[in-house]
Amino acid sequence: MAKILTTFWQPKIGNDYNNVVCYYESFAKELEKYGNKVLLLNKGQFSDDYFQPIVHNEEYLVEKIKNFNPDLIVAFNNQVFGGLLENTNCPVLLFDADASYLFSSKKCIKQYIDRYYMITQSKDWENSYSQLGFPKDKVCTIHIATSLKNENKLQDKNISFIGTKFIGSLSPNVKNLINNNGLNVYKMLMEFWQTKNFNYEELMQKYCSGFEYNDFDIAYIFDYRSYVLSSILDLGLKLYGMNWKAGEDNNIALMSAFDETPKFSIKHNQDVYNESKICLSISHPQTRGYAFPWRIYDIMATNGMLISSRSDLLNEFTKGIVKIPMYESPYEARELCIKYLKEENLRKDIVAASNEYIEKFGRWKDNFEKIESLIGVKLINEENSENNGFEIVQADKNFTKEEEKVKEKYKFNLKGKIKNIINGISLVLMNLPVFEFLYSKKIKEKIYHSINKYRGN
Repeated sequence: MAKILTTFWQPKIGNDYNNVVCYYESFAKELEKYGNKVLLLNKGQFSDDYFQPIVHNEEYLVEKIKNFNPDLIVAFNNQVFGGLLENTNCPVLLFDADASYLFSSKKCIKQYIDRYYMITQSKDWENSYSQLGFPKDKVCTIHIATSLKNENKLQDKNISFIGTKFIGSLSPNVKNLINNNGLNVYKMLMEFWQTKNFNYEELMQKYCSGFEYNDFDIAYIFDYRSYVLSSILDLGLKLYGMNWKAGEDNNIALMSAFDETPKFSIKHNQDVYNESKICLSISHPQTRGYAFPWRIYDIMATNGMLISSRSDLLNEFTKGIVKIPMYESPYEARELCIKYLKEENLRKDIVAASNEYIEKFGRWKDNFEKIESLIGVKLINEENSENNGFEIVQADKNFTKEEEKVKEKYKFNLKGKIKNIINGISLVLMNLPVFEFLYSKKIKEKIYHSINKYRGN
């Protein structure tokens, strides 16, 4: 039996950090099924900064990890922190939940590279990891996997979608571009939809030359999740996930279609997909028409028929077994939904072929065997496959992230009271003729700045 610490970043779902999304729950339960013990650590519960290896109440977390004494750390998007790596000596598997620009704590990779292995679910991304210091023999490609199953339920939902609204508030960069070059942005998006050209940088150079942008700006500009969902609203959409009532757009119809009932677990997802005639997948721009999200295999394992945004990799994988209907624009997505809502027999054929594919190529066991041979930690222990269960690291009852903020605010207020007393004395003295010459212009500016900073304390 191996002891496996799995770290990830996930926001609070349904007011509880212990509500784990389907993929992480599936991963943990499959490891447990093969005789392993799993401890889940949601770094989002203990940190305010996704990208930095910093957590609140680090001593408490280190103590929990020491007591668990892991044989292996699995870090999705490298969600680690300094104390975690300093107090363990086992291998670290960096799982790419997203493209590498969304990896956290990159300095830790360099510092502990001798312990790291890179696990990718997209062969196309393998070469890029040499830039992070990974030699080829420490990069391993596995396939996406699922533990969801087909259940014969009443299909009372025409089309379902479970997912996050990617775009909230636009970055200042993108706002500036739209305000000053809006028509060219529209022309660029028209070309993107019409030509299926996923070379975003080439399009930006053609239409928005001179505009400075980063990967996040690219995601804002080329994300078309809301457009696809808007195009099928009149066909009967059940929309679940997060943030669909947030952001700067005024899509009242889409906001109204959003069902805020949390849908995060294996059971939630399995129920929704089995109760749906069509299950939609809309990829993040980072996939560039090639890779595909985890939930694709979740859907393919159920009784709902998958319609996906373009994925050349998925087409490559499923060739000869099932042809998944795919779209490259909001208009094509609508046409496919209309077609397959009418054609029940075609839907059933695609579902049957999808289920066959998952049973052959979409389960976890062969992935675990491949990882075993890479790192030398045994993960398949079928003789000890009793239900060991997985544990989620709970926040210390006496110390939570929210309480940390309160304490920090108290420290700030206490410091402010002391500063205000000192500033008050200084303000009086520097305006007295006797002492005025002791206070230079620079010192006076600092005092005024401090007064403004701690005003209200």
